[in-house]
Amino acid sequence: MPSFGLIPRLLRSRPLTKGLRYFYRYTRPRAYRHNETLWPFVKPRRDAAGRLAGCELRGMRGPATTPLEQLARSIRGDAHLILSGPSVAQIDYARCPLGVAMGVNGSIALRRQQPTLRFDYYAMLDAGFVRRRRDLVAEVLAQDLTLFVTPEVYRWIAFLFDRESVRCRIALFEEVHQRALRPRARPEELEAQSAADPGLVLFDARHPVHAHGFSLDPPRGLFGGGTVAYTALQLLAWLGAKTVYLHGLDLTAAAGPRFYESAAAQLPTALDRQFPGHIEPAFRRAGRLLAERGIKVYNLSPASRLGGDVFEKRHWSCLLSPAAAPQTLVNVNP
Repeated sequence: MPSFGLIPRLLRSRPLTKGLRYFYRYTRPRAYRHNETLWPFVKPRRDAAGRLAGCELRGMRGPATTPLEQLARSIRGDAHLILSGPSVAQIDYARCPLGVAMGVNGSIALRRQQPTLRFDYYAMLDAGFVRRRRDLVAEVLAQDLTLFVTPEVYRWIAFLFDRESVRCRIALFEEVHQRALRPRARPEELEAQSAADPGLVLFDARHPVHAHGFSLDPPRGLFGGGTVAYTALQLLAWLGAKTVYLHGLDLTAAAGPRFYESAAAQLPTALDRQFPGHIEPAFRRAGRLLAERGIKVYNLSPASRLGGDVFEKRHWSCLLSPAAAPQTLVNVNP
């Protein structure tokens, strides 16, 4: 564990940070409420176009970051989004010649049983995961990959890990409707922004949870879909993927804990509560948009709560080389 100076130790104090959140909450308009975990620890830097270019941290120096627009968008074909649903443990990655792969949160734990699996990209938007599963986050930080994080996740990585141990490249993103230290966007503002910016495709600005949409230009912001899988799908499409395979997109707590968890140590999830009115509609609209743009998406989770009419379902054996694949294949759509 790294040695921290006095200021960072104070800033990590739970009573202090909780008190600061309450102070911020009750001294700012409600439109700023989403910033209560950032202030006063994080100061975002923006370019002339208002895009998030980096973050400064109070009392300490965080790992280097790379602005999204400076990343090479070099995916030219297939990409694999490897998630944490229990069905992902059924895939024999030693037999699957994957190309580009992106993981999220605890996906890195697959390497403990599948050492040939390599990640090129990674995404995290849950600061709670960083705090509670430092072992897995440390494994991600030690990899030669590009890690996409929110300013809040970046803050906790900087507080909990020695910057000298960070081998990965870190790129910051934010959500369109709640930008760092800016007021929450009103529906009419989002509608005006989307009308002027074809990179931000707005589906429903007035959804009761928050706006539904799909970002074709993540440096301008990303739309939330109730799960990090939705964030990652936007990033892969922007990076150039023409076909995306979704691994472990089960999207139901009833299927059991995440593949790397035990039932006794399972972190909480809002999947069951948010799926019908938030997660499913967002993915359904995104599926239509991606199909219109010629991007194919296949869901490799036969138990996925998303129907085959959202993304075509296939068995993971479709990833095997032709010589190793079963003679009869594998469409598992209802």
